[in-house]
Amino acid sequence: MTKAILVAQFLQARAWWRLDSAGASALHVARSVVSLLDAAAYLQGIPEDDPDLLALEAMGCFGSGAFDPGPEGAEIVKKWQLADDASAGPRDLLTELVRAAHSTPNAAPIGIPRQATAPRATKTPGISAPAR
Repeated sequence: MTKAILVAQFLQARAWWRLDSAGASALHVARSVVSLLDAAAYLQGIPEDDPDLLALEAMGCFGSGAFDPGPEGAEIVKKWQLADDASAGPRDLLTELVRAAHSTPNAAPIGIPRQATAPRATKTPGISAPAR
């Protein structure tokens, strides 16, 4: 299983947890759930050599065969987009998870260059727009 899929599965599970959790207003919960599911879908299109995924791997976030962002990363995901207005996108969440992994006390320093990469566009077979 790829690193991107493991992170996506973690985010999907947290989205469903958020949906079942009490506390935040319905609007805030909906925004958080949609944002987490959007981030999970975004991850399906990024390459395995994405610098953020490599950084998370170097920080030991995939050691157990599943994605574990650590306590600070889990807290970021738990509170993701619960504010009144959406303030960040899927790449921002991934970047925040890397930042959280770097601040983990037992994490080893890494030297992976940071660069923004866009997901690769994929075409869905059999779907096309009619010509006008």
